[in-house]
Formats: sequence, structure tokens, C-alpha cells
Amino acid sequence: MLDRSPLRAQHLTLLDYWSGLEAGGLLPSRAAVNPLDVPRLLKNIGLIDVVQEIGGGYRFRYRLVGTQMNHITGTDYTDRWLADVNSGEYAAFLERLYTETVARKAPVFSRTTMKYSDDRELETDRLLLPLATDGENVDMLLFSNLFRSSSMTFGLKPFHSDDVVWMQENLRAAA
Repeated sequence: MLDRSPLRAQHLTLLDYWSGLEAGGLLPSRAAVNPLDVPRLLKNIGLIDVVQEIGGGYRFRYRLVGTQMNHITGTDYTDRWLADVNSGEYAAFLERLYTETVARKAPVFSRTTMKYSDDRELETDRLLLPLATDGENVDMLLFSNLFRSSSMTFGLKPFHSDDVVWMQENLRAAA
């Protein structure tokens, strides 16, 4: 069971929704997810396709990304591969986080702080929830990112991943 104490209200709502979709110990499928069930969360949630590579490993494609995330980053990630929109240590961090969620077949939560080249900082809480068409083999991730920043330009000037000069994961919790 995932430690719920660091999760904010929106993540608790999404976790409870996802947990309610489980049937008989099987992971929920994408077909079970109805966005109309969680309308207040839509701007902060997305879907990631999980594609298993021949010989092992995974590739991740952002199938759908909420408008708040696109606004904060200044980039529409929809229908783009992780490797095509992020690079360096940040891309490697996300790949490890997504891969851990696939391997665990259980929720994963992460809190990171990133410092940007213009001295702004952004804290991101990420909740990753596995989905499986067959109930067992993860082929999609339902995710939510919630952001905090003390920057006066928060929401006005995008936080581009290429401008990250320092990143620290402050917390990781997994079920």
C-alpha cells in the first residue's frame, strides 16, 4: 500500500479512483478509466503508452497530457516520445521512474525540486498509476503532476526541461 501521507488532495482523489477500478486483484485497464469521473483533475493528468522493446527495456510515449502541464512547461507533450521531448539527467530520471512503476505494477509517488538557469525553482509531485489491458502486463500509465513554485512568473514563463541546472528527488514512495 502506498504511503498516503505526502499526497495532496488531488493525488488522493486520483489514487482512490484508480484503486476503485481494480477488479479481483487485477490492474485496471485504460478502458476502465472514464475522464468524466474525475473532471476536476483533468488539467493535471495524462496517459503514457508503455512499449516494450525487443531485447528488454521500454519506450514511453505521452498519449495525452493535461493542459496545466502543457502550460507550465510551455510544451505540448501529447503524442511525443519521452526521448524526443526530454534529455539528459531529467529524461533518465523520468525513464527510471516510469520503468519502476511498470516493474512494480503498483503506484509510485515522487517529489522533485528543479532549479532552472534563471534561478527559478519548481517542485513537482508525480503520481504514477499502472494500467494493463489484460489486467497484468502494464501497457499504459495514468499519471498526475502537481506543481509548486515561489517564482513570481509561475504560470507566466514556462519551465523548460532544457533549462534545468539542478534537480533533486526529495521523496519517493511506492506501494
